[in-house]
Amino acid sequence: MSSHPSTLERPPAFRRIGKSILLTLPILLWSLLMFSRAFFQPRLDLRLASVVVMLFMTALFFLMMRTGTTYRWRRYFFVALGLLFPVGFIADLIAVRGTMSIPIERMVSGDTPFCYMVIPMLVIPAALTRSIIFPGSILPTASNPHSIAIMIGLWLALTLVLGKAWCSYACFFGGIEEGFAAVAKKPKIRRIDPRFRLVPWAILLAIVLLSAALFEPVYCMWLCPFKAVTEYPAVRSVQTAIQMVIFVVLFIGLVIVLPLLTKKRTQCAFFCPFGAFQSLFNKINIFEIRIDREKCIDCAACRNACPTMAISKESVQAGNTLLGCMKCGACVDVCKNHAAVWHVKGTAVGPSSERSRLLFLYGAWAMATMFGGSVLANSVSHLLHFAM
Repeated sequence: MSSHPSTLERPPAFRRIGKSILLTLPILLWSLLMFSRAFFQPRLDLRLASVVVMLFMTALFFLMMRTGTTYRWRRYFFVALGLLFPVGFIADLIAVRGTMSIPIERMVSGDTPFCYMVIPMLVIPAALTRSIIFPGSILPTASNPHSIAIMIGLWLALTLVLGKAWCSYACFFGGIEEGFAAVAKKPKIRRIDPRFRLVPWAILLAIVLLSAALFEPVYCMWLCPFKAVTEYPAVRSVQTAIQMVIFVVLFIGLVIVLPLLTKKRTQCAFFCPFGAFQSLFNKINIFEIRIDREKCIDCAACRNACPTMAISKESVQAGNTLLGCMKCGACVDVCKNHAAVWHVKGTAVGPSSERSRLLFLYGAWAMATMFGGSVLANSVSHLLHFAM
């Protein structure tokens, strides 16, 4: 039996406002700590942006506490992060070098901002040759504050807390396709071959081996759709022109068109090798989403709601989600029987699901505020600067 729910929210059991405020208070205090330095900056646009983002993040967490639902409120933040990150990033690039493209001489000098997508490709060359195959700087510089050491440190900290939930709370780019996936009320393409879930793993294996053989980050050089809206090699030859065409075509197809047609995060689910790599960390992360078989009626609502097809008929029968679950909460919010539940490994399934959700959200939202909040504040400050 199958159903296609028109919404990703179940009727919420509202908490009292007082209790919701108390539950939100730790996040408010954390936000004040994260943005406190910005409040004393001489630039008015930066101070205003910090206040706006702090209130935005705190309000969304309050709504999560008040309504008992997660996906909708998380999506507002995540889409804002995806759409605004290129604004701040591009503005910073133009301020420093006057263009989005990066000349080969700047790449050679280590002036390329480090991107976490490269991390899986670094492992084998670093282990075998003690070399990092990325044209960036190890430590921050005046022209390149996004250094390798800082970005890997942030990635590791967030990954230990989030696991694959990185793709729902920290990824710079996923919010773009999630935003396009939210546009249509119903999908035009409903049936997607589940074997497509294997494609990111094949791409991950290929780019890791090729990067080790060629001694360059192959995915970044040839396959990353988001080069189209961030930074790309200066088009000075036939090769770089081909690369640019590939970036644009993949971006339009995987990040815009297919999410519009399927209401799924197609780039994340069926192409991104970093997403597959992050899935491995779900094995060590203590948080997960489970299916309570005593309550489940096999209505398929959770499977239809999952934006990355990380739930299958077989996994529901086993009471689990798949390894690629990014803990967005869509399946939990849509389940009318409350069979899909948040869970801490090693505890009973069901009785403490809301407590498990709260524990996860405190960590996830604290990281989202620290990491994504700073990105949002930077982008909003640029927009305010242009408007003032």
